Amino acid sequence: LIRINPAVCCKLPPKKAREMQVLTREEIQRFLIQAKAEGYFELFLLELTTGLRRGELLALQWDDLNLETGELQVTKQVYRTKEDGLLISQPKTKSSIRTVSLPPPLLNILKEYREGVNSRWMFPSPVKEDSPLDPAAVRKRLQTVLERAECKRLRFHDLRHTFATASLE
Repeated sequence: LIRINPAVCCKLPPKKAREMQVLTREEIQRFLIQAKAEGYFELFLLELTTGLRRGELLALQWDDLNLETGELQVTKQVYRTKEDGLLISQPKTKSSIRTVSLPPPLLNILKEYREGVNSRWMFPSPVKEDSPLDPAAVRKRLQTVLERAECKRLRFHDLRHTFATASLE
């Protein structure tokens, strides 16, 4: 009855999900030293201290951070589409809208970093005025920093796993 198998052009799902990767303490040290050399220290330090999603981290504005109390309001995310470029929206889930308390040492680093940033965005784009960093650019920069720090290759999302693992330890 059917001349052609309709499943021929179907793409099979991957056999198993990619295994979670985490950085060791030694790798975290090398990674942060290299991130500082590349000018991405504060971004990656905040990620490793909070475990925010990449889009949430890049959507942060200075108004979201109370420099007195250390409370960070996570209320939006940035993402890219082919048609519209960078867009800002609500986070992935309702429970993703949250307040994160930052430890005093990190808060001091961010206060110092704030003095050198002339933008409403915590991590502004170096090429497009009044725009956050592009998630794809951060993904590429992560790979560069990992490679130069002689760390294993991992995804940005694995930094969330590194945060969670370090927190449990």
